[in-house]
Amino acid sequence: MKLRKRNAFTLIELVAVLVIMAIIALIATPLVMNIIRSARASADKRSVDAYGRSIELAIAGYLLDNGRFPTQVSELTIEYSGNEVVCETTQLNSDSSVYLAGCIVAGRSTGDYTYGTEEVITYDAYSVGDEVTYNNVNYRVIKDSSAQESAVTLLKSEPLTVAEVNQYGIGHVNRYTESSVGTASDDNGYGGLAYYTSETCEKVNNNFVSTGCTTDYAQSEVKYVVDTWKNVEAPEASEARLITYDELEDNLGFDHGIPEASWINANPEYTPSWVYNSNYWYWTMSPYNDSSLFVWKVRYNGELYQGIDIKSSGGAVRPVIVLPKSALQ
Repeated sequence: MKLRKRNAFTLIELVAVLVIMAIIALIATPLVMNIIRSARASADKRSVDAYGRSIELAIAGYLLDNGRFPTQVSELTIEYSGNEVVCETTQLNSDSSVYLAGCIVAGRSTGDYTYGTEEVITYDAYSVGDEVTYNNVNYRVIKDSSAQESAVTLLKSEPLTVAEVNQYGIGHVNRYTESSVGTASDDNGYGGLAYYTSETCEKVNNNFVSTGCTTDYAQSEVKYVVDTWKNVEAPEASEARLITYDELEDNLGFDHGIPEASWINANPEYTPSWVYNSNYWYWTMSPYNDSSLFVWKVRYNGELYQGIDIKSSGGAVRPVIVLPKSALQ
């Protein structure tokens, strides 16, 4: 009797097939994954493009409704229903287009992919000493700024008047009656505001030891006056304060370094005359050598001097503001 031969794979054949399949998988898997990643990346880029076009349509609608160009994306009503797009840079260009960069779609980075064209924004460039007008008030530029900088630092050409100090310091400024002290102690109509922090600021035994006083600008009533003045007269400024020792030294021609003496002469070759005025002297916001009693002041002759006893020394308030250049156009 003849036996039938069975058709079957041997173990070696099975192992060979598995090895071949593994090799194919090793080769094919990266290719498939790359195809998936490429498709996903392309889809993400299309999402960025769709989002960009939605913003541009929203800009056009905003212009029709409001008659002016939007300044930020939050003003727009964007109709977009794709995957969530968040971009590190969203620039609204002057031609109503948008530039997007550093975008993330549904939590995935799009790398260096961008939408639109980046607009290079330039601003007016100012030099130290330039006179500018903002809200009908004259200022002097005290910090150089380039065409790439969007803000400029300005010193008010004249200090606050007695009326302004009283107006903006109402309820806070202590009105001394002594002729040598107080908000109206000078004869030229300027502030004369003592650098103090409370109504108990006074001399003790008629010497330079004071109580209730401060040389910390942040704690002084001077700051209250400047802040209140800013809210009314310079609302577009990002900050308002007094001038610093460093600004006087670095930008406006005063000799370098704090000497042992209590004054620094202005260098007439470099110090512009508009920094000082023969009718008044004014406070800086920098203590003298970290003193708890004295503050640097700019005197009538342009001399940078330690503010003597902060209770009996009423100085004018000449604010500094940091203003967007757009506010000057």
